[in-house]
Amino acid sequence: MRSMRASLSVSLAVAVLVLLPTPGGGFSQGVAPAAQPPQLKPGAAVILGKVLEAGTAMGVPGAVVTLTSPALGASTAMFSTGVTGGPRRVMTDGQGQFLFRDLPAGAYVIASTAAGFVDGAYGQTPFIRRALDVVRTLDITDADKPINVTIQMWKMGGISGRVTDEAGEPMVGAPLTVLARFTDRGLLTSQATARVTTDDRGLYHVDVVPGDYLVGLVAATTTVPAAAVDGFLQAQREGGATMQAYMNQVGAMGSLLPRGVGVRVGNFLVSQFGMQGAWWVVPPYEVRDGRQFFYPTTFHPSSLSVAAASAVTVSSGEEKVGIDVSIRPVPARRVSGRVVGPDGPVVGIALRLIAADADPGTGMSFVAGDTPQALTDGAGDFTFLGISPGSYTLRVLRASQPNQPVLWAADSVVVGAEIDVMDLTVRLQAGAPIGGRLVVDGSGPPPPSAALRSIAIRPTPLAGTSSSLMGPAGWVARPDENARFVTGPMVPGPYMAVVSSLPPGWTLKSVTVGAQNAVDRPFELTLTGVTDLVVTITDRVSTLGGTVRDANGQSQPMATVAVFPVDKALWPPPGMASRRIQTAAPGRDGRFSFRGLPAGEYFVVATDWPADFSVTKVLATLMSDAARVTLNDGESRSQDVRMLVKR
Repeated sequence: MRSMRASLSVSLAVAVLVLLPTPGGGFSQGVAPAAQPPQLKPGAAVILGKVLEAGTAMGVPGAVVTLTSPALGASTAMFSTGVTGGPRRVMTDGQGQFLFRDLPAGAYVIASTAAGFVDGAYGQTPFIRRALDVVRTLDITDADKPINVTIQMWKMGGISGRVTDEAGEPMVGAPLTVLARFTDRGLLTSQATARVTTDDRGLYHVDVVPGDYLVGLVAATTTVPAAAVDGFLQAQREGGATMQAYMNQVGAMGSLLPRGVGVRVGNFLVSQFGMQGAWWVVPPYEVRDGRQFFYPTTFHPSSLSVAAASAVTVSSGEEKVGIDVSIRPVPARRVSGRVVGPDGPVVGIALRLIAADADPGTGMSFVAGDTPQALTDGAGDFTFLGISPGSYTLRVLRASQPNQPVLWAADSVVVGAEIDVMDLTVRLQAGAPIGGRLVVDGSGPPPPSAALRSIAIRPTPLAGTSSSLMGPAGWVARPDENARFVTGPMVPGPYMAVVSSLPPGWTLKSVTVGAQNAVDRPFELTLTGVTDLVVTITDRVSTLGGTVRDANGQSQPMATVAVFPVDKALWPPPGMASRRIQTAAPGRDGRFSFRGLPAGEYFVVATDWPADFSVTKVLATLMSDAARVTLNDGESRSQDVRMLVKR
C-alpha cells in the first residue's frame, strides 16, 4: 500500500508540471506561475473584545463577530501575514471573548450575531430605526495599544396567542401582522416586522426583538369590476407588447392589477389582503338576514383601529403569552360614485379610503394592505365593498403623463353603520409645478457646470397632508445650463425643500420663496404653482467641534452629541427632517464634529443615553443643560460639552 501511495503522489506531482519557454527558445519543465494577489501591509493594532448579554455581565459564547473596514482591503487582496483581505470573522469563546490582531489604521465597524439574540454592533442599542440615531465606528491609529471593546446583545422575545371568531371558535389559517410601534421625528408610527399564520388550533407564535408591538388581522378589501379582470387576463394571454402597454397604463393611472383573485359579488370581485401578498378569502363576505357581513381589520384584543389597539411591550428574552385576537363580523357597507376629471369620467383609476386614524408620518394606514381600494369601470364608476363604519378620506391620484397634468382628489367620507354611501362625485383637480433658480454664492471659483446640474432639489410634502398622502409625481428637479429648474406637476399643499448632491466643498446656504425660509419651515404650493424658489449654495462651510467630557474631565467616546437651534421656530414640524438638528458619535478621544450647519445660534448637548433628539419635548428638556454657541457663515468654532447622565 505504501508503494501505491508513493506512485500516486509522483503521478499527481508530474501532472502539474508544464513546459516553460527558455531564453534560447526551447522549453524547460517548471510550475506555471500563479497570479499574485495585491499585497497589503498589516498593522500592529489589536482588538480585545467581549460580547455580553445586555443588562448582565454574562458573555455570549458562540457569537459570530464580523469586522469590516476599507483598511482591510478587498477580498481579492492578501496581507503579507498570509491573511486574506476583506471582512474578518471570529467566533467568541465560552466567556464571550474574541480577538482581532494585526489591524492597520482605519475606521472599523464591528457587528455580532448569535442564535436567540438580536443582531448587535459596537455602541448600538437593541434596534436602531430612528433617523437621528448614531452609528458608531471604531477608529484605530498606528500608535494604538490593545483596544478593549464591549458589544451588548439583547435576547429575542416572543409573542403568542390565539385567534377566535364570534363563537369563540379558533380561526384556522388566519394571517396576522405584527407591527412595531415607535416614535421617529416626533411622530408615533408603526412598521410591519412579521407576518404569521394561525395553526389548526387558531394559535400563533412569533419571535420579536425587544420593543412595543401591535398584533392584528389585516383585512382591508379590494373591489374591482369583473370587466377589468377580464381585460387583465386578456392582456396576460397576449403577452409581449400588449402586456407591456397594459402595465404602462396601470402605472400611469396609479391603478391596481385586477388579478382575478377573490370572491365574485355581483359585477365585482372582492378580496382581502393577507399574508405575504397572498389574498385571504376566508370568508370576505357572508349574508345574514339579507345583510352582508365581513371580518374587518382587528387588533389585539378586539379593536377595529390602530388608535384603540393595545400595545404589547416585550423585554429582552421575554415571552408574552395570551395576546389573543377576537374577530367579529361587521356590516359590509358600500361606498360608490363616479370619478370625473377635466375631460369627463376617468376610466381605470384607483381610489383609496384612508382611515381617520392613519399614520401621520406617512399619511397612509398604519399597515400596508390595510387601505380599502377600488377601481373605476369603463364609465368612471367605482364601488367599495366591505367597508367598516368610520371616517375616511377618499384619495385619488393620476400621475403625470405626456401632455397631461397630475390629477388628484381628497374628499372626506363618513360611513355609517346602517346606510351605504352612494352617488359620490369625485372631481379631480390638476397639480402644479414648483420652479425657481440656483444661486452660487462663493468666495472662490464656482463649481463645474456639470456638478451644478447634478444638484437635486426635492420639495418634500409635510407629513400627514394631502400631498404626502398622494405620493405626487415630479419630486426632483435639477438646474439646467441657465441655473433654472422646475418640477413636474405636484399635488398642492405645504412642502419643505430638501437639497442634495451638492458639489464637494459646497453647502446649502438658504432656500427661499419670496422672503420666506423654505428649507427650515414649510411653504405652500397653490393651485397656480410656485415660480420663485431660490436655492443658494456657498463654499463658506461652517464647522462646529469639541470634546465630550464627564464630571471628572475624562473624555467620553460613548456619548451621543446633538446640536439644535436656539430659536424654536426653526424646530421642524413633526415627521420632517431638519438640517439644523444633527447628531454625532464622538471618536475614541471624545472629540466630535459637525460640518455644514447654517449660520445661527445653537444648543450643543451630549447624553449617555440614545435620546430621540427629533422630539421637541426632548429638546425642550435639554435646553437648560446645553452649551450655547453662535455660528457664522464659514466659521469654525470649538465648544466642549459635559455629558449628561440619565438619572
